[in-house]
Amino acid sequence: MLHEMVLGFASLFTFNALLMIVVGSILGTFVGAIPGLGGAVLLTMLLPFIYGMPVIPALCLLLAAHSGIYFSGSVTAILLNTPGAPESAATTFDGYAMTKQGKAKRALGISAVSTTIGGWIGVVLLLAVIPLMFQLIKLFQPPEYLVLAILAIVLIGQMRSGSMTKGLLSGLFGLMISFVGYDPITGVQRFTFNQLALYNGFNITAVALGIFAFAEMFNLYAMKRARSNAPTLKFGEKVPGAGVLDGMKDVFHHRWLMIRSAVLGTLLGVVPGIGGVAANFISYGQAMKMSKRSEMFGTGVPEGIIAPESSSISKEAGNLIPTVALGVPGGVGMAVLMSGFTILGIVPGPSMLKTHLDAVFAMALVIAIGSLLASAMGLAIVPLLARISRVPNTILVPFIFALAALGSYAADESMGQVIAVFGFGVVGLLMKRFNYSIPAAMIGFILGSVAEQNLYLTQQLFGLSMFKRPLVDLMILIILFVVGSP
Repeated sequence: MLHEMVLGFASLFTFNALLMIVVGSILGTFVGAIPGLGGAVLLTMLLPFIYGMPVIPALCLLLAAHSGIYFSGSVTAILLNTPGAPESAATTFDGYAMTKQGKAKRALGISAVSTTIGGWIGVVLLLAVIPLMFQLIKLFQPPEYLVLAILAIVLIGQMRSGSMTKGLLSGLFGLMISFVGYDPITGVQRFTFNQLALYNGFNITAVALGIFAFAEMFNLYAMKRARSNAPTLKFGEKVPGAGVLDGMKDVFHHRWLMIRSAVLGTLLGVVPGIGGVAANFISYGQAMKMSKRSEMFGTGVPEGIIAPESSSISKEAGNLIPTVALGVPGGVGMAVLMSGFTILGIVPGPSMLKTHLDAVFAMALVIAIGSLLASAMGLAIVPLLARISRVPNTILVPFIFALAALGSYAADESMGQVIAVFGFGVVGLLMKRFNYSIPAAMIGFILGSVAEQNLYLTQQLFGLSMFKRPLVDLMILIILFVVGSP
C-alpha cells in the first residue's frame, strides 16, 4: 500500500502530469466563472482529448479541471449573485450580501481559503479510507452490484428532477440507450435498425456531450443575452476590514466550522445522489443551526461563506470513494469521470484497486493541488473572471458547439456519433424543460452494462437465493424507503 502511494505521488512530478494539472486548473478557473456551464460540461468537453493519453496525465487533466471550477464559481456568486456552478448557489446568500457592503475582497478571501483547506481535509480523509476499500469490495458479489446500480439510479434520480417518477424514468431512459448495440452475452443486435453506426452502441463521449453540453448550449442560446447583467464592480475602494487577508483570518477564526463542514461534505459525498448541491446547502444549514447568531445568516456573515465553500471540494473527495471502490458514481462529475475511465481502459471497482492503485492515490493528490492552484489563480484574476460572465450567449454558444462537434468526431471518427450528439442535445433540452433528471439519465447509461452483466451472473449463479443475502435485502429496503417516502 505504501509503495503504491509513493509510486502514485511520484507519477505526478513529471512534466506531462504537472502540465496537465496546470492546464486543467486554468480551464476550470475560466469555465467555472461562466454561469450555466459547470464541471460536468467542462469534463465532457475534455473527454475527446484524453484518447491516446497516458493514464496519469489524463486523470490529472480531468480532476484538476473539475477541482478548478469551484472557486471561480463562487467568484461570480459573490460578486454578481450568479453562481458559476450549481454548488456555489448557497454561497450567494452571504457572499453577495458582503459585496453589497463593500467587502467583496474579504468574501473572496474567505472562499479561496475555505475551498482549498476544505478540499485538503477531504483528501486526507480519502487517503485514510483507501486501505479500507479492499475490505468493502469483499462484501460485494454480483447480486450486490446489481442492486447497488439500481439504488444509485434511484438516489441520483432525485437530482434536478421534478418528481421521483420523472427521476426514475430518466434513469430508465439512460439504461435503455446503454442497451443499443451488441448484447455482451449473446452477441444479438439490439435497437440498431440495421444501421452500421449503431452496431457498437452509442459512444460515451457522444452521450455525455449531447445531454450535458449541447443541451445547456441550446438553453443558453435561447436566452440570447449575457448570463449576468449586474453593475460593474469597483475593486479599488478601500473599506476598513474588507481585504483578502481579513477574509483569510475569518476562516482561521472559525476553523472548527471549516473542519466540521469539510468532514460533513466528505461524508455526504460518499452517498450517491446526496453529494453535489445538496452537500453545500446541508453544510450551510448545519452552520446556521449551530451558530449563536443564526438570525444573522443571509446578511453577510463569514460563517455563511465558510460552511458551503469548505464542503465544495471535500465532497468531491468523498465522491471518489464509491466511484473507485464500487464503480458507482457519487455525483454528476464522477459520472463523467467514469466515462474517462472507460476511454482510458480502466474498470472501476476491485480491478482498479488491484491494477491502478497508484492512480487512485494520484487522483487524491491532484484534487488537493488543483484546488490550491485554482484558488491562487482565481484571486489573481478576479476582475477578469467577473467579466467572463458578461460574454453574450450568441458569441459563446456557437464556439462551444463547434468545439464539441469536433471533439465528438475525433473520439470515434464517425459522423453517426456527431449526429447522435445533436440528437442527445435535443433530448437533454427537452429533459431540462420538463424537469426530468439529466444526471440520472447519464448514470443510467454508464451503469447499464454493470447492471446487465451482474443480472446475468446473478441469474446463473444465485437465482432467488440472492434475496437471502443481508446486504442485498438492506439495499432493497433503502430503495423502497426512498421511493415510498415523501
